[in-house]
Amino acid sequence: MPSAPDSTLLSTLPARALLGRLLAVRISLTGGWAAGIIWLHWGLGIRMPLAPMIAVLALMTLFALFTAWRLRLDAPATQMEFLAHLLADLTAFAVLVFFSGGATNPFVSLMLVPLVIAAISLRPRWVWLLAAVAGGYYAVLLFVYHPLAVADPVAASRMHLGGMWFNFLVSAGLIAFFVTRMQAALRVRDLELSSMREKQLRDERIVALGTQAALAAHELATPLATIQTTAHELAGEFANDPDIGADCRLLEKQAQACKAILTRLAARAQDGAPVAQPLDAWLNSVIERWQVLRPGAQITAKLPSDPRDFLPPDGLEQAIMNVLNNAADAAPAPVEFGAAVDATALVIEITDRGPGFTPEQKAQAGRVLFSGKPGRGWGMGLALTHATLERLGGSLTLTERDGGGTRVRIRLPWSPSQ
Repeated sequence: MPSAPDSTLLSTLPARALLGRLLAVRISLTGGWAAGIIWLHWGLGIRMPLAPMIAVLALMTLFALFTAWRLRLDAPATQMEFLAHLLADLTAFAVLVFFSGGATNPFVSLMLVPLVIAAISLRPRWVWLLAAVAGGYYAVLLFVYHPLAVADPVAASRMHLGGMWFNFLVSAGLIAFFVTRMQAALRVRDLELSSMREKQLRDERIVALGTQAALAAHELATPLATIQTTAHELAGEFANDPDIGADCRLLEKQAQACKAILTRLAARAQDGAPVAQPLDAWLNSVIERWQVLRPGAQITAKLPSDPRDFLPPDGLEQAIMNVLNNAADAAPAPVEFGAAVDATALVIEITDRGPGFTPEQKAQAGRVLFSGKPGRGWGMGLALTHATLERLGGSLTLTERDGGGTRVRIRLPWSPSQ
C-alpha cells in the first residue's frame, strides 16, 4: 500500500492529542529552564547571559500560547506541521544550551526528547531528518558555546554530576509521560478501527444477503401466485369441510401476505416514497401484518394515541417484525408490544418470557451472526435490525425482564413536531 503524501493526517492521533501532549512537554521544559536560570544566576551566583536566554524563553512561551490557540480550532495536524513544532522546540533548546555551557551542560541530552516524540509520531524519513538536525546541533555545541563562569572546579564538578542526575529524572519523566499517553491513545484508536472493521464486515454480509433476497423475491413471484390460486380453488371446493376449508383459507391468506411483501420490496426498489400516516395507525398496521404472517402467535399491544403524521423510514417495519419473530419463537407466552413518544424519539419495547440471552450473546447482539434458537433460523434477525437502526441513527438494547425473559428496546430519533 503506497504511503500517503505529507499533507495527509497523522496516522497515530488527531491534532488535539498529539499537539496537546507536545504542548505539555514544551511548557514543562520552559518552566524547568526558567527555574534553572533563576537558581544558577541568583541562587549560586553563576552569571548567566539573561537577555538572550529570557528572549528565547519568551519566544517559547508565545509559541506555546499559539499552539494552545491552534488546538482550539480542532483542525487535523499534518506530518509537516508536527515536524515544524518539533524543529522549533529542538532549535530553541539548542540555543539555550549554547548560552549555558554547550555540550558541557548536563541537560544537553534533553535534545533527545523531541526525537523520541518524532519516532512515535512521524514517518521514518522525518525522524531521520530530526535526528540529523539534533546530531548537527550537538556537534556544533561541542566547540561553539558560551561557557559558564564557575570559579571553583570542585563545585563545578559537583554541579555537573547533580545536573546529570536531575537531567536523567527529567528525561525519564518526560519520555514516560509522552510514550504512555501515546500508547493509551493508540490502544483506543485500535479499538475504534477494530469496531469499524467489524461493522464493515457485517454490512458486507447484509448487502450480500440483500442481493440474494432480491433474486429470491423475483423468482418467488410466480410460485406464490400459483399457490394463492390453488389455495383459493381448494377453499371453494372444500367449503363444506370446516377443517380442510379453514386450512386452505389460511394458506391463501399466507400467500397473499407473501405477495404483499414482494410488492413492497418492488416498490422500494423503484424508490417509491413512503406515505406519511398517523403513528398509532402505522403501528397497528405493522402488528396486523405480523399477525397475518404469524397466526399462531399471541400479542398484547399498548400503543400511544398519537394522530400526528409519522413518515416511517425504510426498513423500520421489517426491523420491528424481526424482533417480534424472535420474541414469538422464544416462548409460547404472548408477546408484549409497547410504544411511547418522548421529546426526541420514538421508543418501542418488545418483551417475551423466553430463556433470554447469555451475557456474551447480549454483548454481541446485532454485531455478529448467531441464533438463540438452535436449529431454527440463521441468526440474521438481530443483525439486520441493528444495522437498520444504526443507519437510521437509532439504537437497540437487550435487557433482562423481571420474572424471566428479554426486553428489547428500540429507540429511533423522531420529533413529535414532525
